[in-house]
Amino acid sequence: MKKLYILLFTILITSLSFGQVLVAEGFDYADGSLVPNGGWANESGTPGDFLVTSGQAVVQHGSPSEDVKLAFSSVSGDVYAGFDFSVDDLGAPYSGGTDFEYFAHLDFKARLDIVAPSGSGDFSVGISSATSTAEGIWGTDLLFNTTYRAIIKFDQVTGTAQLWISPSASTDTSISGSAPGAFNVSEFELRQSDSSENETVRVDNLMIGQTFDDVLVFAPSTDPTLTIPDAPASGGVLTTTPEAPNDATIDFTTTNFTVAVPSAGDGYIKWNVKDVGDNIIDSGDIFTTDGTETPVTGLVAGNTYTLFAELVNNSGVPITPAVQYTLTVIIPSYTVVTDIAGLRADVTTNGVGGYYEISGNVLVTHTDGFFNRHWVQDNNIAGILITEDGSESPISPYAVGDNVSGLKGGTEIVNGLLRFLPTIDSGVVTSSGSVTPQLVTISDFNTNYADYESELVELQNVTFDAADGVTTFSTGTNYNVSDVTPNTVVMRTDYFGADYIGTVIPSDNITSLVAIAGRFNTTGQIYARSLSDFTLNSKYVEIEDFEMYPNPTSVGYINISSGSNSKMDVSIYSILGRQIISENVNNKRLDISSLKSGVYILKAQQDNAITTKKLVIQ
Repeated sequence: MKKLYILLFTILITSLSFGQVLVAEGFDYADGSLVPNGGWANESGTPGDFLVTSGQAVVQHGSPSEDVKLAFSSVSGDVYAGFDFSVDDLGAPYSGGTDFEYFAHLDFKARLDIVAPSGSGDFSVGISSATSTAEGIWGTDLLFNTTYRAIIKFDQVTGTAQLWISPSASTDTSISGSAPGAFNVSEFELRQSDSSENETVRVDNLMIGQTFDDVLVFAPSTDPTLTIPDAPASGGVLTTTPEAPNDATIDFTTTNFTVAVPSAGDGYIKWNVKDVGDNIIDSGDIFTTDGTETPVTGLVAGNTYTLFAELVNNSGVPITPAVQYTLTVIIPSYTVVTDIAGLRADVTTNGVGGYYEISGNVLVTHTDGFFNRHWVQDNNIAGILITEDGSESPISPYAVGDNVSGLKGGTEIVNGLLRFLPTIDSGVVTSSGSVTPQLVTISDFNTNYADYESELVELQNVTFDAADGVTTFSTGTNYNVSDVTPNTVVMRTDYFGADYIGTVIPSDNITSLVAIAGRFNTTGQIYARSLSDFTLNSKYVEIEDFEMYPNPTSVGYINISSGSNSKMDVSIYSILGRQIISENVNNKRLDISSLKSGVYILKAQQDNAITTKKLVIQ
């Protein structure tokens, strides 16, 4: 059920002995995107840019961002993964430094890194049980353009990862990570990310099993397999969104079994969906695995269903041994609340993860292009962040001041912050109005930050601790804001497109600082939206009609002018605050040929007025 599924599953039918092969993947696909071949699915990043080339999965650190995953049946005891890998020639030995970028893992456990060599080789590898930095490093250097077989063991009881490189037996040399505790794994992932070297790693002949011998040598399976893209494992339970009945579909892929109309292949797929009373809600036969989606009808939100599918021969008789797939599907319903306060109250009572319809109006206080984020609050005043990050559906962009009703979505908590994830674009703008922040003190906010979460607030008579007349705002940075007591709160520059980024941090008393309230786990934070959120009580005014051009400049000078003919004192500072140039100018050109390329701060004073600008020299 493509619209119902949030994970990926591949069913491999094998005989149980002392071990069990869970995955046998040879990457024998046409060049192009690895997903959705063989049940591979997108984990994160840009879909389609994780490639398979010449029968190998290609991990390209750098610009490609897609991480991919392959699910397998959950088992008890140890899980083993074995695969061939090679690293393309970088032209020089891998340096890495402290840059440990893991490229393969099991559910973010048992992470395999490429690391710097310890001797005259080209690179080495490291293993970590659960962290991003290698806890154990292979003692022998490895060479570029050479294929090695990695064998990884993950102890699901202790959480310990163990690594062998090109072994012949489990008694050969190995290295291990820490033992952070029990964890069950059911997915194998390949990861692309930015690395100091941006190396390319080629992976092939993946085996996942329950014993060392299961994965030591690649052995392609000859048993039929039945795969439903983006589905959990057979026998599992999936909770969908309330919108699932509106567009539920199923599609299958198989290996070692040709699905076609009778007599044109090995057989076909029979399926049905039953309710808890064992009544068949929908059923059918599928004669193709070309990606065509089959609609599933009759589903109703608020109910639980069981999907059953199996491979049958051309006469409609189940094949032997049976290849079957079952899934329990729980479709929740919306809890209707009149406002955000009601939603938050229900989350407090029943926990996060429920789905809600907000029937009343909510007021948009800020929008941001990053995952189409919207901050909204109600009349009570309770607020919440709406984001498409992980949501089931995009939403129409709203404007600050819009009153929106009928929003539908689910809830989650990330870094302590409650977020609303749209399940459908259902909001209706009923009116538009003004946005008025609520006045709070730093002391009150720090004590009760959870009460102000995602609401628009105002602090009065505060200053920035980092203000020195030269330092500018940077993105993704925490700045302490203090009152006279002094109480302090963090203002984080979370909006990378804000117009104050790159401007000088105000040195004067700020009579009014308006911001969105938030938190990072157990620490309250605020996020100013734009320059208009800062109201300064400055004893200075800006220089009238001040102009500085060209900026950026590469010609060795800048022209400076204003609306006054008075003398102007101009100083240029490095970004570290060191004064480099100090000149008197009067509507004329300033020589900056002695400055190297970079970013500087220009401060001009004229007739008791001050203007500060960022100067970029190319």
